[in-house]
Amino acid sequence: MDKQRNLFVGIIAFVLLSCAGWYFMYFSELNNSLERMSDSYNQLKSEKNKYSQIKNKFPSIEKEWIGLKEELTTLINKIPTDAQFDNVTKMLFGLMEKNKLTVDNFNPSLAPLDEKQIVVPETQETLIVEKYPIDVELRGNFIDFGNFLDQLAFTNYYLTISNIQISQNPIAEGEQKISFISYIYTKNSSAASMGLIQNNQGYASTSSNATNTSSSTNASTVLTDEEIIIEAIQNTGASSIADIVKVIKYFKEKTGKDIDQSLAITLLQKRLENI
Repeated sequence: MDKQRNLFVGIIAFVLLSCAGWYFMYFSELNNSLERMSDSYNQLKSEKNKYSQIKNKFPSIEKEWIGLKEELTTLINKIPTDAQFDNVTKMLFGLMEKNKLTVDNFNPSLAPLDEKQIVVPETQETLIVEKYPIDVELRGNFIDFGNFLDQLAFTNYYLTISNIQISQNPIAEGEQKISFISYIYTKNSSAASMGLIQNNQGYASTSSNATNTSSSTNASTVLTDEEIIIEAIQNTGASSIADIVKVIKYFKEKTGKDIDQSLAITLLQKRLENI
C-alpha cells in the first residue's frame, strides 16, 4: 500500500515538474515571442495608417503644387525682358501722369541691385532675373496716389514699391510730397546672357578701335558733358522724362563714364518745355 502511494506521489511530482519545466522552457519563450510579434504588428498597423493618411493628402498636395507652378509661370510671364526696360519705365511714368501726380524726380538705375537665377518648371530653362531700382519723388493727394497703386497692381509688368514716405507739402495746402523706390525686374536666359556678354566684348573691341581711329582724326573736337547730353536727347528722340534712361545709356556708350543724372533731367525738362 505504501509502495503504491509513493509511486502515485512520484508520478504526480514528475508530472508537475514536467509541466513546470515545459512552461519555463517553452511556453514562456513562446509567450514572449507572441508579445514581440503583437508589438510589431501594432507598429506596422500604425505606420500603415500614417502612410494611408499621407496617401490621402496626395491629391491636395498635387493640387497645391500645380497652383504654385501656375503662379510662378504667371509671374515669370509678367517679368519683361531686358529689351522692354524702356517700355516699363515709360509705362510707370505715364501711369503717374495719368493719375494727376506731379513728378519731381524719376531716376532709374542702369545697374541691377540684385540678380537671381530661377528655373522655369515646364521647360527647365534657367532665367536670370535682375532687379533695377527707380527713385521717385512726386506731389499729389492720397486719393490719386492710391489710384496709382491700384492700377499698378493690374499692369502687364511685374513691379514692386517700397520705402514709401509721405509728408505734407508746406507750399500747397492739401498736397502731399511722396517719395518711394520702385523696382523693375527684367529677365533673360542664361544662354542669351552669355551670348550678350560675348557680343558686348566684341562690341567693346570694335568700339575701342573705332575710338582710336576717331580720336586720331578728330583730336581737336572735344564736347562737354552738357553738349553730349543735348546730343543724346536729340539722337534718342526723348519725348518724356521716362526717356531719361535712353539718354543715360547714350551718354554711357559715348563717353564710357557715368552721367550727371540731375543735369540730364534738367536739360531734358528744358527740352520738353520748349517743344
